[in-house]
Amino acid sequence: MTPTNPQSVVILGGGPAGLTAAYRLIHHGYRVTIVDRGPAVGNALSGGDLQHAPDPFTILGCHHATQALLHVLHPTPQQPEGTIIPLEFRLPDGSLVHYPRTAFPSPLHTWVNLLRFTGIPWKERWRLASWVEQVWEGETELPADLEQRTAADWLTSIGQSGQTCRVVWNPLARWLTGNDLGTISADAFVRSMKPVFLSTHPDSRVSVLQDSLLTRFIQPITKVLIQGNATILPNTEATQLHYKQDRISGVLLRDGSLLQADWYITALPPQQLTPLLPERWLTRYAYFQQLTELRSIDRTILHLHAEQACVSPRLVLLSGTAFHSVLVTSLTPDRTNFSLMTTDSQCAQTQPDSHLDSAIAELLRSCGLLMAESKIASTQHRTVPNAILSLKPGTKLYRPIQRSPIANLLVAGSWTDTGWPPNLESAIVSGNRCADAIALR
Repeated sequence: MTPTNPQSVVILGGGPAGLTAAYRLIHHGYRVTIVDRGPAVGNALSGGDLQHAPDPFTILGCHHATQALLHVLHPTPQQPEGTIIPLEFRLPDGSLVHYPRTAFPSPLHTWVNLLRFTGIPWKERWRLASWVEQVWEGETELPADLEQRTAADWLTSIGQSGQTCRVVWNPLARWLTGNDLGTISADAFVRSMKPVFLSTHPDSRVSVLQDSLLTRFIQPITKVLIQGNATILPNTEATQLHYKQDRISGVLLRDGSLLQADWYITALPPQQLTPLLPERWLTRYAYFQQLTELRSIDRTILHLHAEQACVSPRLVLLSGTAFHSVLVTSLTPDRTNFSLMTTDSQCAQTQPDSHLDSAIAELLRSCGLLMAESKIASTQHRTVPNAILSLKPGTKLYRPIQRSPIANLLVAGSWTDTGWPPNLESAIVSGNRCADAIALR
């Protein structure tokens, strides 16, 4: 395609938010330039290391923006569509129980699912289902102070026991948001649960895509950008935003050159964005001042490859261990990949690798996921610094909307105020909003 719009856009950051905005704007005919400090665009999509990009991933039925982008990028997919799997929980005795899915109309399916879910004791299930019904019927309301309370405190107040919080709600919170119950605000917890469990039946689907983010997102978007004559600048770092009369006049790069455009989108984490801002903006605008209040936490991913066949993908939420989830997928016909995730970066530092690998293998065997006779072929783990936004009480007030006080500057990223936890869906939504703000102005 050939750009026909004379206006230009500079996008700082080649992660999911930046790539989505670039993809949309190229189709509107804008001249797009992407600046990314990594060796290649999409580096952030693969956890900061493209050699690990062939990992499978999950998406939820409620992630409509992600689903729509996937459909546009692959209108006639050559790869198999995602496999729908149940969400499983590891109980204290090591057994696994899955969260049921029924085809009843909403909201009846939610009420039935809660009552059938044996991961929660019967009395607590009935109490919770009754409370949900009262909220739906308007007989009770959610407290007004949810953003000022932790999820742990609020769940206790509605009759959820400590064990249920440890076995069910904490793994769920960490899987959906990267935050544990003692950290996340009750408001963020409810918002993350509602689209998955309190919406329509299709929205509760969990799908595993066997191929990678590299294949599904990075490569097809990059191909479109190249066809649209976009300029992609990897290994390039912005050092300062220049301004004139409260508009950005250019981006100063590390090599001393000045990159100029009509519009600018920053798709960077907050800790990378704030050093670029002029001091005048930080002192004048609350929008920018509040970015300094945001905190991020690390994410650790451990991959264990075992010599055994994988009959079907599985996702198990874990309790009693630093890792909150394990995704089981087929690596080859006779080899299985176990991808364990945590936002407790200390788990990989408190013991030698051999001890950690042995403990994880024992955990997987206790769940029946790893066969007793199966050999471990290889393991690897990596920690991505500042990968997840902390959703502690009060954070909701500091997450910025896409439109900044600067007329030609927009802000994108999973950490912005999209109504979603800081995940892939949030990043794509923010990129869409930035593109719309420019193209539909």
